[in-house]
Amino acid sequence: MCAVHKPLCVGYHFLSFVKCGHWDAPDFCAVKLLKMAQLKLSTLSQSELLSITESPGAQYLVLDAQDVLMECYAGLADLESKTPVTAQTTFNAFSITKTATAAAVLKLVEQGRIGLEAYMNPLFREFHFSHPFTLRQLLSHQAGFSNPIPISWVHLAAEDDAFDERKFSINLIDRHSEQKFKPGTKAAYSSIGYLLLAQIIEQVSGESYESYVRKNVLPALEETDTLDFRIENHERQAVGYHKRFSFSNLLLECFLDRKKYIKGQYGSWTAFQPFYVNGKAYGGLLGNARGLAAYLRAYLNQSIFLHPETQQMMFAEQKGGLSLGWYTGKLHGEKFVCHAGGGGGYYAEIRIYPELNIASVLLRNRSGFSDLRLLDKIDSTSIFSTKLFKQ
Repeated sequence: MCAVHKPLCVGYHFLSFVKCGHWDAPDFCAVKLLKMAQLKLSTLSQSELLSITESPGAQYLVLDAQDVLMECYAGLADLESKTPVTAQTTFNAFSITKTATAAAVLKLVEQGRIGLEAYMNPLFREFHFSHPFTLRQLLSHQAGFSNPIPISWVHLAAEDDAFDERKFSINLIDRHSEQKFKPGTKAAYSSIGYLLLAQIIEQVSGESYESYVRKNVLPALEETDTLDFRIENHERQAVGYHKRFSFSNLLLECFLDRKKYIKGQYGSWTAFQPFYVNGKAYGGLLGNARGLAAYLRAYLNQSIFLHPETQQMMFAEQKGGLSLGWYTGKLHGEKFVCHAGGGGGYYAEIRIYPELNIASVLLRNRSGFSDLRLLDKIDSTSIFSTKLFKQ
């Protein structure tokens, strides 16, 4: 099913420009409002979505601060049973979780419970780091930590109750405590840094990472919308797939116990057993496009933080195309913040266009091990198809 639900509400977005401080730039506002007035979403077909994602199944959704503007559900969640992807189908979202981790940290900063420029080393006396680093440097991937290949950092969903996440995190941080460069000199993506952020959240808040994020970052959801750290309904969880005849298949051979994690072969696809990542803070969220839409809508409505300045600071580029928990970019002249999440069996992207106050979500059940920027292609087709955006 693919459908456009409603046009953008230009009056609402006009008010958002006043709220965001653009009232002193009437020419800027006029151009933006003209673009939004002429912005008519183009319906994306199921075949187009599957062609771009090259996956068995996918979800794509566009939203504004009030509603879902367009959604598309295509392909199969399970090749063996021929179960179609629907609005309720859930996927692993992987590193998209880092945006929620960053938001949780910044809420503690807002509350004055920790300082953004404070050095974090005194909180971790059990580790022997090479250099001092600040909270801001951890959030923006400037703290100097490495980023080992995380494919093997998983456990079966059936083993989750017995899995010791804290032990895994402490051991992994200890093995990679020697920083690769002096903090603040450059940016280099690191999941190790976000494991440290989880430890900071727990120490400062006095709660588990999972509990704090659920209470303070994740939104309240409708009954069929999903965004959480657990597979809520295994019948709705899409099977994750990997292309059998591909170079990246060698990665699975090297890093995964195939007998344990692979459930079978279906044509040109290898299917995974249901699994969780070992560290929630760097990649533990699972959900569907509507669940992620509710999360993004909280940013569009500026309701996550107490002060709009905190969100503006979060989205501001720090170094190397990275902000505090997000990447930055531009498409057809429109600035955006985004994050991808990839691993075995699944790949996801979220994106916010702050000046247009709209956002988009993509989920697919095929492996992805880099930031593919698939939303560049899809948003160009569905959102930016008018000539005004191509000037």
